[in-house]
Amino acid sequence: MAGAAEQGVRSQNVNVIKAEEIELLSFFEVEPKRLDKDVPWPYNDFLYEIQRGDLSLSFSVAPAYKDIRIILKKGEIQLYELNAVGVEDIRYHNDKGREAVEIVINKTDRLWLRVKPEIKFTHEIKEKT
Repeated sequence: MAGAAEQGVRSQNVNVIKAEEIELLSFFEVEPKRLDKDVPWPYNDFLYEIQRGDLSLSFSVAPAYKDIRIILKKGEIQLYELNAVGVEDIRYHNDKGREAVEIVINKTDRLWLRVKPEIKFTHEIKEKT
């Protein structure tokens, strides 16, 4: 029954990201920290934190607002940070067990993230058509 309720929320709010809560849980394999414990998906902020060797990744998303923050560190040294408000979409992909999160920044800009077996970013910029 919860699935039907979630689908109801999604159909009411077409601005919610396409990636679903269960998909991000599968992708990161960690329970996210919620900004407000009483506010459900998609109206809360969710923080996923993972470690791969000496790299740590912080991925924060506000699904209803399409806001995202990504920080990659090696030890205490910050290597990368993305703060984006109102991205076009965030999508989960699973191609035969190979998982990726696609951040559609705008019509020409996409950032692909993989975390297994290692953290990997691929930034694609296409020509405007």
